[in-house]
Amino acid sequence: MHKINIDEVPEESINRVYMRGVSIKYLIVEEFGAPNFEMRYFELQKGGKTSIDQHNYEHEVFVLRGKGKMVVKDKEFLLRPNDAILIESNESHQFYQIGEDPFGFICIVPNGVSRSKYKVPLNYKKEG
Repeated sequence: MHKINIDEVPEESINRVYMRGVSIKYLIVEEFGAPNFEMRYFELQKGGKTSIDQHNYEHEVFVLRGKGKMVVKDKEFLLRPNDAILIESNESHQFYQIGEDPFGFICIVPNGVSRSKYKVPLNYKKEG
């Protein structure tokens, strides 16, 4: 069993070096006992954007706060809280923060594909 609140991730374990204006909190990862998937929380500050990515696996995104824009295959989609997105295998994609408030979303990927988590200590597993 693993339970953590987004606000309980220790400061030193928040990845702030992935991209300027973007932070990643690792909520559920293989290191905490997840057998198949990892759950991360991304937050983009004003003007923040993710890298342009393309993976050989699907992943899911759920928007929690703020406004954003997603570019997939050169098409733009506006995003707002409660939007759920399936990014299919090999779809080129990028996220942008728009407006005044931070843009926050959950991203779920298969175990073993998130290399960015190795840049921070993951020693904060919480038991429920």
